Amino acid sequence: MTPDQTVFVIDDDETVRESIAALIEIRGNRVRKFASAEDFLKEFQTGTPGCVVTDLRIETGMSGIELQQALKERGAEIPVIVISAYANVRNAVQAMHQGAVTLLEKSCSSDELWEAIQSALQRDQESRERHELVQQSLQRFTRLNREELEVMVRVVRGMLNKAVARELTISLRTVETRRHNVLQKLEVESVPELVRLYVELEQVLGRPVEEVLLERMT
Repeated sequence: MTPDQTVFVIDDDETVRESIAALIEIRGNRVRKFASAEDFLKEFQTGTPGCVVTDLRIETGMSGIELQQALKERGAEIPVIVISAYANVRNAVQAMHQGAVTLLEKSCSSDELWEAIQSALQRDQESRERHELVQQSLQRFTRLNREELEVMVRVVRGMLNKAVARELTISLRTVETRRHNVLQKLEVESVPELVRLYVELEQVLGRPVEEVLLERMT
C-alpha cells in the first residue's frame, strides 16, 4: 500500500458506508464515501490509485456490476470489491467476470473485508508498477526510426544480417549500422537481451511491438 492510494466506498446505506469508512480510516488509509455509483463516477479520474468497495444492489442508479462495466469502458483498471446482502453464485460469477477482486457478503467480518481491501490495494500497486515498467520499455523502443525498426523486427525473428539485407534490399554495412543503433538506443548489449525485452513488452501489450510503434509514427 502507498500513501497516495484511496479506498472509494459506495453504498446507499449511510450506516454501512460509515462503518466501512471507519474500518479503513482507523488503519490509516485514505477513504472517500459516495451514496451512488453515479456520484462516484462524476468525481473519479481514471488512473487514480486505490480500490473501490461497492454495494452490489443500490436502490437508485446503477448496480455494482454496472459500475464495474462503466469503469471498464473508461479504461480504468482500479480493483473493485463487491459487497452484497444477496450474494449468490450468479452474482459472484458476474462480479468476477467483470474483474472484481472478490464478492463478499455484508455479514462478513471486519477482518475478511480488510483482507480483501489489502489484496485490492496490493493488486493496484503491482498493476501501476507494471504499467510504469511497460511505459519505460516502450519509451526506449520509440527512440528507433522507421528504418531501424525494420531491421530490429527481422533481427528479433532470428534473421541473419545477410538475409535482412536481401529482404530490405540494402547493403550489409547498412544492416550492421542499423542493428548497432538498435542495441544502443534500447540500451541492451546483445541480441538475446533485445529479444527478451521485445518478447516481455509484446506479452504485456498483447500485440506486436512494431504495430504500436508504427501507430505512434503516423
